[in-house]
Amino acid sequence: MPSFPPPQAFIDTQERATLARRQFIRLAGGGAILAAAGSLAGCSSAMPEAAVQAWRDPGAAQADVRRFMLANALLAPNPHNRQPWIADLREAGKIHLLCDGERLLPETDPFGRQILIGCGAFLELAVIAAAQRGLSVQVDLFPDGAPAANALPAGTRVATLTLGAAGSAQPDALFAHIPRRHTRKTAYDSQRALPDTLAAAWTATAQAFGLRAGLVTGEAAMATIRKVTREAFEIETTTAKTWLESARLIRIGPNAIAKHRDGISLNDPFVRLVHTVGVFDPMKVPAPGSSDLKRVMDRWAPFETGSGYLWLAGADNARATQVAAGRAYVRQHLQATAAGADMHPLSQALQEFPEMRGPYAAVHKLLRVDPGSGALQMLARVGFATKPSGPTPRRDLASMVRA
Repeated sequence: MPSFPPPQAFIDTQERATLARRQFIRLAGGGAILAAAGSLAGCSSAMPEAAVQAWRDPGAAQADVRRFMLANALLAPNPHNRQPWIADLREAGKIHLLCDGERLLPETDPFGRQILIGCGAFLELAVIAAAQRGLSVQVDLFPDGAPAANALPAGTRVATLTLGAAGSAQPDALFAHIPRRHTRKTAYDSQRALPDTLAAAWTATAQAFGLRAGLVTGEAAMATIRKVTREAFEIETTTAKTWLESARLIRIGPNAIAKHRDGISLNDPFVRLVHTVGVFDPMKVPAPGSSDLKRVMDRWAPFETGSGYLWLAGADNARATQVAAGRAYVRQHLQATAAGADMHPLSQALQEFPEMRGPYAAVHKLLRVDPGSGALQMLARVGFATKPSGPTPRRDLASMVRA
């Protein structure tokens, strides 16, 4: 699941001061711009409530168990927060999950592997929510057939969920952590070790879904991973088609965030100001060797902190394996949340667009995974965030349901 740079990626502290002085001169001579800047004064960086309402006691008002399941499932992690889900409820006792062809990432995720991982996470949260209501769920993957390995899964029926009888399942202890699970893209405490019980739980979870998991710790081993993830991010940043795919999904300010409730949300007041006055243009692709690229890469530093790197791989790279990776990953993240720990996917090096071939091969070699027999599905830094961060926006349930 790709990670775009944090809101301040383009503007470091020293540059903020310089820009502020320049802006004073510009603003003093421009009434319209001055008015725009004035409207941002004292603004909060908090997400607009409408955009994060889905996280508040999800599904509590839903009498229909299927809508209760979906209200929790839509909180699943997914690439670029695209939320590529359509839930068809027109058949009683079933949920048909379709992949929304309008919400794919054809440049960074040309085969839809990461999108299907997000669909897997959605499925697992739905199953956990059903158990909370005492219902088991039979999950039938790709009832109409899986998409070809080199095709995007637009419109694919990813799964049919069939609800069991009342009392057919016991509640899952991880349910309580669904609204608490957030992907914190901030600095982590690099001196704090993960508990052994958490690493063991992650391994067991992977095995339950037919996958392998590994945890990379220790400075020397982590340094090699950092080098590859940094190189991969630089490639994604300087490749026009992948940068622009992300840039088009940037939502700047509360109005845009509340309107779209997806994509990459930037709500820092300073970022909003410099965007308003034309200093920050997200559509400008950072060129190799440029000051723009240096600023972006400097802001990658917090992503190189943490206690370790968790990876997931399967015995193959089949579509069912990709979905299973999503189911396993979200359970692992819930387990981390329950233990007070954090996870943040750094999946650039796992992307399959041509320019990423070098880091793709390198990370597989480092982790001793043969991409020909079982590709890596997830790579995430793990640890303990040094500052809290809130939820990301989610669209209304009604927007993704067919009834």
